[in-house]
Amino acid sequence: MISEEQLHTIDNHIHDWLKGLDELMPSLISDLKTDTKSSRFDLVTNVDETIEARFETFLKTHYPDHQLYGEEFHHQTDTLKTGHTWVIDPIDGTANLVKQLNDFCVILGYFIDGQPVLSYIYDYARQHIYKAVRGYGAFVNGEKIEPAVSKPLKDMIVSFNNKVMNDQTIHALLDQSFGYRLIGACGLDSIRVITGQFGAHIHTNAKPWDIGAQFLFAHELGLKMTNFKREGIDFTQGGPFIISNPGCYDEILDILNSDGGYQKV
Repeated sequence: MISEEQLHTIDNHIHDWLKGLDELMPSLISDLKTDTKSSRFDLVTNVDETIEARFETFLKTHYPDHQLYGEEFHHQTDTLKTGHTWVIDPIDGTANLVKQLNDFCVILGYFIDGQPVLSYIYDYARQHIYKAVRGYGAFVNGEKIEPAVSKPLKDMIVSFNNKVMNDQTIHALLDQSFGYRLIGACGLDSIRVITGQFGAHIHTNAKPWDIGAQFLFAHELGLKMTNFKREGIDFTQGGPFIISNPGCYDEILDILNSDGGYQKV
């Protein structure tokens, strides 16, 4: 691991880099260029590509021994669990950026030998930087986020994509929860859980960059973060994922795994 002084130096450096996006983002958005990847719903923009390239340059300049694993360009996973590794989603919620110019964020997770030590989710539109520092807790714009208070599913809002679940699972989640919301950016849906506004966010096919920051937030705040089999998640692989208030975690997974599972037949 690294010393406390080194950790705080890196934290300050990353905070400055994120705030530096405030000068870059308006011009990128005003000249927004959009393309598709796997489908018409899987979008990429000049904003995504430029931010990831800028972060790569930042690392090469200041931390040349650090590895980068990102959504757009950097997909080599062989050595990510050794040494210093950053996982980036340069724009999480690209469709929201394109269609709404809102509800998107930057996700950054810093791992040493496979263990999360710093995490960031930058809600650019609202100017909120959420961060977690291993051993020090979680913060939003410098203000401490309190650990989770356990609450049952009947009192909590749940977040999930209803396009990928069968009707029986959807109705069970709706019937047994207080309500349903979906922002459509994994980082921001997760932030609602981190701040206690949502009980859980469920993602059936999360990519590593979608969840690279959430591991440490969950650790520091006493939240549950696993796959649907209640197992830990490999940060280099992703997959089905839930981040949840501890009070409704088992209730939700019981629903997801009941009667043959959540998937459409």
